[in-house]
Amino acid sequence: MGLPNWLLILSSLLLAGVLLSVLAQHIRLPLTALLAIVGFLAGWIGQPYGLEAPLHGPAFEHVVAYLFLPILIFEAAFALASRAFFRNLLPILALALPGLAIAAGLIGLSLNVLFAVPLAAALLFGVMISATDPVAVVGIFRRLGVPKRLLILIEGESLLNDGIVVVLFNILLAVALGATFDLGEGLVGFLSVFFGGLVIGAILGLLAALILPWLDRYSPIALSLALAYGSFVLAEHVLAISGVMATVGAGIVVGALAPTRASAEARKTGGVFWVGLAYVANVLLFLLIGLAIDPALLVTHGPLILAIILIALIARTVAVVPLVYLVQRLAGIPPVGWRNEAVLIWGGLRGGIALALALSLPETLPERDLFIAMTGGVVLATLLINATSIGRLVERLGLTEPSRADRFLTLGARLTGIAAAQERLRELSLREPIIEEALEKLDSSTYQELIRIELTPEEEVHVAVRRGLAVERQVYQRLSDAGLLPAPVARTLLHEVDDQIEEVSLDRVRLAARQRHRPWFDHCIEALTAKLPPPAGEDAHELAYAEASARRLAARRTLEALDLLERLPNMQTAAVRDAKAVF
Repeated sequence: MGLPNWLLILSSLLLAGVLLSVLAQHIRLPLTALLAIVGFLAGWIGQPYGLEAPLHGPAFEHVVAYLFLPILIFEAAFALASRAFFRNLLPILALALPGLAIAAGLIGLSLNVLFAVPLAAALLFGVMISATDPVAVVGIFRRLGVPKRLLILIEGESLLNDGIVVVLFNILLAVALGATFDLGEGLVGFLSVFFGGLVIGAILGLLAALILPWLDRYSPIALSLALAYGSFVLAEHVLAISGVMATVGAGIVVGALAPTRASAEARKTGGVFWVGLAYVANVLLFLLIGLAIDPALLVTHGPLILAIILIALIARTVAVVPLVYLVQRLAGIPPVGWRNEAVLIWGGLRGGIALALALSLPETLPERDLFIAMTGGVVLATLLINATSIGRLVERLGLTEPSRADRFLTLGARLTGIAAAQERLRELSLREPIIEEALEKLDSSTYQELIRIELTPEEEVHVAVRRGLAVERQVYQRLSDAGLLPAPVARTLLHEVDDQIEEVSLDRVRLAARQRHRPWFDHCIEALTAKLPPPAGEDAHELAYAEASARRLAARRTLEALDLLERLPNMQTAAVRDAKAVF
């Protein structure tokens, strides 16, 4: 099929995706699920006319691998909250490495024992179907406001296991086709391909970050696009290592260094560009996924597909629950919680990676049609069932319900806003009876709600510390926005406060003067940026003076806010005093 025909198909699909995005908003269905459904129905209806033919075999795999995959991987890595990612690296690695191995092994052994599929081919399918795709649920999570830690676990796992799955797929495919396999050589090959891609990508990302300060508003867009595709192709086809992991490494490094290397305009423009480009890629990809699923194969292998859907869900449950428990106990990380585990299990959707790998299987593999049918069935099932119900599951588990402390803080902020509005009206000598009466009614009802919230002593301290941290962060952000705080100092202070906010959100409140613990990855980033050429390096004395001045101003504003908090009902003086000790 020629390039003009492909461009015509992609243009038509993109137009259809735009129209479907409008429909998805009205029927409250995840866009990716709707796109896959419509693509599947279009392929089914158009099958007699050959609509699905160009989307099978190498054509589909090449489009996914070379057109969409670098965009989606780089955007996810670039937008990833790198500090949150490294803070939760242990559970993410547990889900992406041993978790994937356990799930793939259980699926493969089940196929081998229950359905007499050769072991090597069965394990190949197990690996292929274990690549999770969170695109359909991340948007829902952000809209619902789920805990950030849950979001970073799902995004981080998917980002890493894409690269792991592709590497393992190539190894197991050779074995399934008759090649001999040596465990030691296989392990060495996996590590070299996986980590080799990561290192190459990180080096390329660092080289790109070197020139960011001298680029105008739009040049970084071209640079990042070249980096996304260049790192993928260089690693995959020139160096014979993992192109996915090279793109991951490049995206994470550039995303971590951009706040101190690129201008504010360049960061804003680049962020908007990549979000828009990822949207376009996802619209096209999920429509193509629907078109690529062959209805005839689904009907032929229907009972086996239903069985493998259930096996895949059980395998993910068996992989997630004990691993998370062990990591929590052995590494001493904050608990994930059973509700978050349930969402991790149900949110393990399959998407474009799994289907692209299935369609890339060679014709010489006897189980090719069976694997394509099972992969298509699992992908379609997770999009139709899991993606459409994950929002209700999150709400049922209470992950979006505010705690008593959250409600108290919200009502307290409302009271403060009402008081500020009333004071402003008095300053302006404005007499607006309707507005004054409305403010008084709102003030009274808010006060009554606050009285009904009875906090424990621990919750009172929790509320006070959170309020102080929010004010402190607001001061640093405003100084930064006004250009009064150098970028390296702003980054340091904001990251420090964000760490404290995460500690408090995990119910770990320090009732003593804060120890400014700096995570190891912060030290690495700072040591790296200090060695880069100007403008990353600035006068150390000026930076220290700016930091000390900002801390002092933030401390004053925080203590003033805590004094106001003490006037609220159900707020004891002792709790506010303990909170002041933190600051």
